[in-house]
Amino acid sequence: MQQLKYILTVISFCAVFTSCTKDGAGLLDKAESGDLNEERVFTNAKYTKEFLTDIYRRIPYGWDDNVYLDASTDDGEARPWWGWVNNIHVGAYNPTSMPDKFKRWANYYAAIRACNLFLSKIDGAPIDAEQYMNSEEVKERMKYEAVCLRAYYYTELVRWYGGVPIITKVLTRDSPELYSKRASLAEIQEFILKECDSAAAHLPARQTGVDYMRVTSGVAKAIKARLLLHLASPLFNSTTAGPASPWSWGSYDANRWKNAADAAKAVMDHKDELGAPVYSLVVKTEANNYFGAKVTYPGSYKAMGWFNVFITRVNTEMMLAYGKKGTTNELDKWQLPGAMQKAGDASYTLPTYNYAACFETKDGIPVYVTDEYGVPVIDANGQFTVNPASGFDPQKPYINRDSRFYHSIWYNGSMFGGTTFNPWRSEDGSFGQEFLSGYAHTGLFLRKFMDPKNISLSNGVTGQTNHNFPLYRYVEMLLNYAEALNEFLPDGASRMEVIQALDQIRLRADMPNVNTTFTTNGWNVNDQKQMRKFIRNERRIELAFEEHRFFDIRRWLIGEQTQKVVYEHDIFKKLDGSFVYTIKVWERRVFQPKHNLLPLPQSEVNNNPNMQQNPGW
Repeated sequence: MQQLKYILTVISFCAVFTSCTKDGAGLLDKAESGDLNEERVFTNAKYTKEFLTDIYRRIPYGWDDNVYLDASTDDGEARPWWGWVNNIHVGAYNPTSMPDKFKRWANYYAAIRACNLFLSKIDGAPIDAEQYMNSEEVKERMKYEAVCLRAYYYTELVRWYGGVPIITKVLTRDSPELYSKRASLAEIQEFILKECDSAAAHLPARQTGVDYMRVTSGVAKAIKARLLLHLASPLFNSTTAGPASPWSWGSYDANRWKNAADAAKAVMDHKDELGAPVYSLVVKTEANNYFGAKVTYPGSYKAMGWFNVFITRVNTEMMLAYGKKGTTNELDKWQLPGAMQKAGDASYTLPTYNYAACFETKDGIPVYVTDEYGVPVIDANGQFTVNPASGFDPQKPYINRDSRFYHSIWYNGSMFGGTTFNPWRSEDGSFGQEFLSGYAHTGLFLRKFMDPKNISLSNGVTGQTNHNFPLYRYVEMLLNYAEALNEFLPDGASRMEVIQALDQIRLRADMPNVNTTFTTNGWNVNDQKQMRKFIRNERRIELAFEEHRFFDIRRWLIGEQTQKVVYEHDIFKKLDGSFVYTIKVWERRVFQPKHNLLPLPQSEVNNNPNMQQNPGW
């Protein structure tokens, strides 16, 4: 029997997309496939469904390779700092040498190729009453799931590269599309929006049961909203980005922000077939003893919705997620230090003090003085300048903070499973067991996504829980709407609708509402620049380690200001048992304007005379 390892060995992108060797259909990559081939797959309802399911598996998820993407930003560091993350930190990548995690061109075009093949075959595939694809209705839904997924992968390509070639059919070796040029921003936007609108018109508002976390009409609208926000942002939409090209509109147009705001609002207003709202924030209050005596949580128990959204498989906020179904503690092991869990190397992603510093007090007051980019101002002693209005004490740095701080970070003296975090170095030369000697050390550990209620320590990590890594979360739509509308409105104009969106987020976190926060700090809610700074900080807190910061600093063009220095929190334990906290430079990094977009693989440029490389590469 002849095994078909890759369908598109015969039907492929060939010369142009030479780096894409797989078609995205893992079903056909397995040795046990035997004589499985394209004809057998698409004349069998079971295999047709499995082919589509495998396209979903191409979607990246946050703890892939153990390290979050945000470890390559100012918010994070990888404990084994010498890996792929360090290549990004020092700018050690180029069109001919790219870390595997950043080979998005090949991976996403492989998925797109699989979508194209599926869409070319699905109409002729048979239904089978005994299989998942048991009706024309189900087959039609599967078809538009593939349309939606194709829009998703193209949108991701735009985020990484800008405009890219649009390929919508299965190519042969003689196809002229093999030498396609990159689409302009106008062309790629038109194509993706058409895909999203088509999918939204045919997909259900909700997927339930075994179909939960398959794409829906709301997800299609969310993809549209995210794309439009990126294309409205300064990276692409400015007077300084150069003439029209795959990476520039050629001019600034405020209406691009309006379109992005409208698209986000369409998700906010999205309703199911019965007219009921589909999405809302998870808002939940728990009893004060919810975590028990073995877990530290000084935050508000009215702010527990933000914790629950990541560990509750089915909820109203998670639009599309990578879900580890119900029976795992894998993520918790990866985020806890090895000494604590008695399991060797762990804590793969560490939060930096840059990230810890962005959380306000529980009264909504920034603890440090920051510039317009949100970077703390350094004082004469090399420390972050304390905001005197906050009452913040740098020697009691973990007291009186936004509740999301306590859901996000493990710090010196905090406790999990009855074990205290001790990331200190002592005056007597000893070290706390969580001091990461020989590895990256920031003095902090990542708590976000963990479940300290159902996961504990007993000679290692015990217990199991759900973990949802967000790909699209409703809160992003609120933040997208607030950002886009703020940018569209003239400075000084009323920002009532911006405030209303942000207040939903603040209320869930049990933080002061926007008007109260601005009044307390002496800010003007209708000042566009001040509101921009506030929205960006709120976005940073809410979406940390969900693969947004990496793109946000690039689309805002603030990488050169924010990405060059990251800080650790040094904890020095004196002989009397007291602690001295000092902010120290952990690492100096490289960021240049060319890093705002990834380079195209050089092989693609070499093989196609019509393919333009990104600026600076």
